[in-house]
Amino acid sequence: MIEVNLLPEAQKSRGSSKRVRASRPSLPGGAKDRNPWMASLLAALVIVPVAVLLLWWTQRGEARELDTRLEAATADSARLADLRQVSDSLNARRQEVRDRVALVEALDRNRFVWPHLMDEVSRAVPRLAWLSSLQQTAPMPDVAVQVQGIAANPLAITEFVRNLEASDYITDVRILGSQKQVLNDGELSVQAFTLSLRFTEPAGGIRRTEPIIANTGF
Repeated sequence: MIEVNLLPEAQKSRGSSKRVRASRPSLPGGAKDRNPWMASLLAALVIVPVAVLLLWWTQRGEARELDTRLEAATADSARLADLRQVSDSLNARRQEVRDRVALVEALDRNRFVWPHLMDEVSRAVPRLAWLSSLQQTAPMPDVAVQVQGIAANPLAITEFVRNLEASDYITDVRILGSQKQVLNDGELSVQAFTLSLRFTEPAGGIRRTEPIIANTGF
């Protein structure tokens, strides 16, 4: 019995479609597995540059702020250095003025030493004694002097020493030596003496500043 295929093209196309579907390979996971990885990659490509740009902009702003603060600190340092120099100069001048004032005060404080000392010694000399020399043996402020003179007798020397010891400006009166001398070819016998004494401040720092020479009205 003879069979005739009335639809050869349809069968051929169905067979070929089956072969095509059978030969198409399948990927593991399918399209659902590919979408998360692609989304993460795209997000990373977008987020990372933005984050880097923001970080760079932030660092740049902080760097500018630090530069501004550094410039301000440098300016303040220069200004403070100038002020320090001016302050040191003023301190040096102040110390110089203090030294000069101290020198003037010392000179002013000691300018009455010798007038008082000479006045007190002259007041203490008794009627029968005469002075021949007065020599300084120690500097200011503790002035010490050596006095030489002659007296008619030893009692005049004793009176002179007592008068000196009674002064508020004289202390440490000592007799260094005393010997008999003959004057005018033996017609006059006197007692030569040598004393030492020291100037002192009166108790309480009180000083008499009366003129040594009385006011004559001129």
